[in-house]
Amino acid sequence: MHKEHAYDVAILGSGLAGTILGACLARNGVRVLLLDAGKHPRFAIGESTIPHMSMMLKLVGERYQVPEVKYLSNFELAQENVTRRGGIKRNFGYLYHREGLRQNSRETHQFPIPKILAAENHFFREDTDSFMLSVAKKYGVTVREQTKIVDVHVDEQGVDVIPEAGEPYRARYVVDASGFRSPLAQKFDLRQQPTRLRHHSRSLFTHMEGVLPYEATVPKRRHDTPPTPWSQGTLHHVFHGGWLWVIPFDNHPGAASRLCSVGLNLDPRLHPVPDCSPEEEFRQFIAKYPDMGNQFRNARPVRDWVRTGRLQYSSKQTVGYRWCLTSHAAGFVDPLYSRGLLNSLEIINALGWRLLDALRDDDFDVERFAYVQQLEQGLLDFNDDLVASSYTSWEHFDLWDVCYRMWGIAQGMSVFESIRSYAEYRDTHDPAVLARLERQAPEGTVSEYRPVHDLLRRVHESLREVRAGRADPAATAAELMADLRGADFVPPVFGLNDPELRWTTTSPLKIVRTLRWAKYEAPKEVGDLTFEGLTFFLRKRLSRREYDLMAELKHTAAGWPVIGRPLRSLLAKG
Repeated sequence: MHKEHAYDVAILGSGLAGTILGACLARNGVRVLLLDAGKHPRFAIGESTIPHMSMMLKLVGERYQVPEVKYLSNFELAQENVTRRGGIKRNFGYLYHREGLRQNSRETHQFPIPKILAAENHFFREDTDSFMLSVAKKYGVTVREQTKIVDVHVDEQGVDVIPEAGEPYRARYVVDASGFRSPLAQKFDLRQQPTRLRHHSRSLFTHMEGVLPYEATVPKRRHDTPPTPWSQGTLHHVFHGGWLWVIPFDNHPGAASRLCSVGLNLDPRLHPVPDCSPEEEFRQFIAKYPDMGNQFRNARPVRDWVRTGRLQYSSKQTVGYRWCLTSHAAGFVDPLYSRGLLNSLEIINALGWRLLDALRDDDFDVERFAYVQQLEQGLLDFNDDLVASSYTSWEHFDLWDVCYRMWGIAQGMSVFESIRSYAEYRDTHDPAVLARLERQAPEGTVSEYRPVHDLLRRVHESLREVRAGRADPAATAAELMADLRGADFVPPVFGLNDPELRWTTTSPLKIVRTLRWAKYEAPKEVGDLTFEGLTFFLRKRLSRREYDLMAELKHTAAGWPVIGRPLRSLLAKG
């Protein structure tokens, strides 16, 4: 073995999961080798962030002392430190469509990012991935691009990672962050055949220019105007058997990009692949939905379309002696709720410290990493239930209304928990305060209050019955909405158990009402979570360590008609 080939950890794959993990390990004294068959900069999807993910970026950056990871945690930090070519995300938008009909403005949902939180990101992955690769190099990671791995040999003393050309690399441990074509999954025959995942979808996607803001293509009705413009967030057009994402990078005053990410996701059992090109399929499909088609009447792709087969895959095992599969190497469901990058951060947080301890002790017993496997499999199953239920619900709007509201509740509680855990850790740097987060994470990180899990489970089980034709959709929707309205755990700030509310807004008064509810009316577990999550966050919101307040002001002012004109030019130039 050549001395220059001796590493503590070899990581396969230089996407965000691989580079963030590599930087975290190297920053803590680990000799890391990062290998990738491709080369940066390159096209990638997984572009829309969510608040829970952003808090996990903060937690990982703080825990492993890599402050650059935090630059990805909100729009202004990313714009100032990473790239001007990303977009802003102020909302999650959902528009329900029926084939051949104009979109009914009453069948809409919007979940605005609360103003007390910083805006989320639409990552331009070509830039964010290249940035994190440079960060990994800065902390001492050795990078080998255009190096295809064809085999891996594990023995009692270490791991040989064998490239297509050249000498093997020797390491003490190997992490596979490469994705579907995982060398470790192939080596150890880890893929479940068939997959246990019940969801079924395929995708076609590209980047486009000329995609119109949705609000510019439909009649303006004052009573139907959402809290934030649809184009200021990630827009989901949903319909029977699938959905279409619209993720603009040009949706803010200082935009340095004219691009928009577009992807059509379809259940092939309802929408089989036609005998035409991906672009022809896309055009023919959206033409069936008038208001969907209008948004793309001037749009053109700027790169070749990608059309996939079935997206879902899973693994029988994700950890072994001296090896681990991370998130997308372990399995994948569907990008519907933008959980891919979140799941990767959950794994990095859980694997990182365990791997540091194992390297220090020179002990790689599989039991030390058992929780990582529990976490990966749990997150995969949680997302599978969430997405499969949503696809089923799109046959009947009232069912979808319930699914959306349950997703919103789970997301909100996850954000409160991640805020609480991060704030406590930043104040104490005691890993013990993160134990609660680890307990909850494999179940989707929603709450320790069991009635929340019970209602989620009831929703998923009911949707299975509908899918199988054993339950009536309308009756099921009415029963589930009644359960939701009777639940005692929905914070007033969400309003998600009120079927008359189609979008969730926050205000100082709502926050005060929610704090009072959390203190005096809510079940203890939910009340403590809500009160501590909100108050911890309010204390940190003005911290210069956490947010670039001047950048926030600058980007806000750039949207003003007169004062903003020179700022817009300045921001676009970077």
